Formats: sequence, structure tokens, C-alpha cells
Amino acid sequence: MTLSDLRRSLQECPLVASVQGSPGSPVEHPDTLLSLARASLDQGVRILRLEGPANVRHLRDATGVPCMGLFKRWYDGFDVYVTPTMREVEALLETGCEMVALDCTVRPRPEGAKLPDLIAAIRAAGRLVMADCDDAESVRYAMDSGADFVSMTLAGYTASRPMTVGPDLDVLREAIRATDAPVLAEGRYQTPAQAQAALRIGASGVVIGGALNDPVKQTRWFMKAMSPAKGPVGAVDLGGTWLRFGVFDADAALVSESRVATPETRAERLDWIRAEIRNSGVARVGVSSGGEVDTATGEVVASKPWIDEHLGTVFSEATLGVPAVAANDGVASAWAHACLPEFAGRRVATVALGTGVGFGIVDAHRPLIGPNGKQPRVNDLRTASGQTFEEVLGGLWLGVTPDERQRTGFIEGAGGLAETIELAFHPDVVVACGGLLNAPWFQPETLGWHRSPFGSQAGLHGAAAMALHPWA
Repeated sequence: MTLSDLRRSLQECPLVASVQGSPGSPVEHPDTLLSLARASLDQGVRILRLEGPANVRHLRDATGVPCMGLFKRWYDGFDVYVTPTMREVEALLETGCEMVALDCTVRPRPEGAKLPDLIAAIRAAGRLVMADCDDAESVRYAMDSGADFVSMTLAGYTASRPMTVGPDLDVLREAIRATDAPVLAEGRYQTPAQAQAALRIGASGVVIGGALNDPVKQTRWFMKAMSPAKGPVGAVDLGGTWLRFGVFDADAALVSESRVATPETRAERLDWIRAEIRNSGVARVGVSSGGEVDTATGEVVASKPWIDEHLGTVFSEATLGVPAVAANDGVASAWAHACLPEFAGRRVATVALGTGVGFGIVDAHRPLIGPNGKQPRVNDLRTASGQTFEEVLGGLWLGVTPDERQRTGFIEGAGGLAETIELAFHPDVVVACGGLLNAPWFQPETLGWHRSPFGSQAGLHGAAAMALHPWA
């Protein structure tokens, strides 16, 4: 097979089936793998990626299709394990596979093996070299060493860059900019939409393994998503007025609650939360906080002036003493509603009307959040009067009985917010929560919104829902 042949095959079918079983898996048998491979080939797949000389030889001889062969072998003291030395290269060459895949990161190899020497041996045998890379630097290193094409197989599996949830599309972009050679997308591709995105970015093909051929991985994904919740858990709701702590059982029922007026300093807040965790004995905790929360780190990375002490607070195991997950209060409240039987599986928007105006939306049972936990900030959008929705609908009204003119202005502002949410997000349902729902003069049902069963405690219930039911 030539590089031109490979390009042509990928143009005809860009899906490459990686037919491997998890170590010790019942499918890790040549005949079982052959059946899995044939299932993909029957649907039009033209190329297989296979591990181990015995499997490569058996499947290639039985199917007659081009194969990308690799040989995983671990050597003490070395992280490189995908075709690490000349010994594994030679074993793969004996199988007749058209392409040999090997780790092409810049990490040291066992037995003093040098990547250019391994590549030279593969090319001298008339085979193509598939470079398994982890970042753009390794792509350039691989191509300088003589590789024919690259695959981003190792992105997230080395110290080069953190592992992403799902495929690392950014590293794919970087790799494509780093070389004119074919670049294959690989690693944690689980949905057709992810594969389509890789092709739109410019990948020549997408290698998919677990989502096609590994029932162990597939079962693990579903088990993680469907594992019964284990309680009790702690829940923290850090707002501009109150700091609440609740203990919830495995059924998400509130067992006990305590609250204090939000302490002025970050240190006082964390001390109070830690004391509540110790006294309750919970093993993990969810945190709902005002401000913009990086869900990956638990840090409040942005906040409004009236809650500026939130900024920089980190809710993590290191700061709280137990495993923790944290999100913006609007996002947390939306998640609590999305976990309710009547709303599960729907596109659920939540409007929290309290000291400020919070907002969150859950679609396909996953919150709509961007990098560093950025959530849609409808509160900062402006009304026809030029004021923001937060200025019109925020905490000014807590504990206040407005006159008729003020009520009219508030209702008009709420109607404008409802229209904005509908036009921007097209939710299946909008749920209203927060302290303002206690005001008898405000009826969210008139806007087509559902009244939250959690009332002003939606943030607390959201924190518990995050601890009990992490989003997939």
C-alpha cells in the first residue's frame, strides 16, 4: 500500500475500525475479533487497526483488507509501550501488515531504541509508518523522523496535555497545522457528531475502537452513567445573602439544613463549610456558587461586585477535605430540575430570581457550559430601557412590596427575559426558582414558566444533584 492508496481509501471511507478488546476481555480472542471486524467491514469500513502479531496475522489473512498493526509491550521504567523497540517492529513486519503504528512521542524508548531507526526499518520493508502522537510537537518529531502519516492516538494519555472529556479536537487542529501529511483523529470518539466534527476540522479519517468493538468500555460508560447514587452527600449553596449547607440522602431528599448570613471573607466561608462537612460526616459534597465557576477545578473565576469575595475561592477536595464538584448556581439549579422525573431528558432552562439573576440550561442531560465553566449570562443582556435584566429583576425586590408602577415594570422586564430565553435557546421548559417566588405579587406561571418545587433552595438541591448524579 502506498500513501496515495491510503488517501484514496480514506476518501472512500474515512472510518477506520480499531478492533481491540480491553486486556482480559472475553472478546480478546482472534476469532471473536474477526467477527467484530467483519461486522464493520460489512458496513463499508476499508481499513482495520489491530493489536498484537497473532491478531494482525489472523484478521488480515481472513479479511484481506489493509491493516494498521501495533504491538503493545510494557518495559519496566518506560512509558512508551506502543511498538516500543525493534523487536516489536520486526514481529509486526512478519505479519505482512501494510502499516505499522508506533509511539512517536519525544519520550525515551526502552533498550535505547531510536525512533528514526525504527521508522527506517519499517520503510525499508516497504510498509507505511503510522505515528501515534500526543501533541503538535510529537507530530513534527514524527515527520522529521520519516513517518508517513499521523494519528492523535495518545493525546491526553501522556503528560503533554490534560485528558479532555471526549475527543481533544483542539490538538487535532494543531496537528493538522503542523503537517501536510494525512492526520487521523483518534482517542475517545464515541458519537457520530464527534466524528463529523473531526472531518470538518480536516482529519483524513477517524479511528474508532471502544465505541465500535469493545463491550467492556461500552458497558463501563453506561455503568458509570447509571450507577445508583450513594448517600448521604453534602450540599453547599453560596449566595450573596445566605450560605447554606444541607445533607441529602441517596434519594435526593433533604435530611437536614443549616444556614448563616454569608460571611464577609473567603476564609470564614470555607471554615464554616469545612465545619459543616466534619459535623455531618458526609463523604462528598456538591457546591452551588454565585459567580462563574470552572467546573474542572472548582474555582470561582468571575463574579459580580456584590459577591466579589467569591472570586478566587476554590471548592475542591484539597480545600474542603472531601471530594467536591462545583458549578455556578444557575447551572446547579438547572441540573437539579433536569434530574426531576417530569423534566429528565428535556431541554430545561432555569431562571433563578434572588439577590441576582441566575440562569442555566441543560440539554441532552448535560449542562450548557463553555470553557472554564462559562454559562449563558442572560442576566447581563439589556432590556429595551437599556438596563440589564439583573438590574431590572435582581435583589432590589427581595422583601419589598412594590407599588403598581414598579410591579408593571418588573413584569414587563420578566416578559422580556422570557422572550429572550425562548428566542435564544428554544427550551422545552423553563423553571423559575429563587427567593422572589415567595412574593405573592409575582406569578411565574403567567410567563409560561414552571414554578420550581425547590423554591429558594434550588441551588442547594442542585449542589446535591451534582454530588449524587454527576453529568456524563
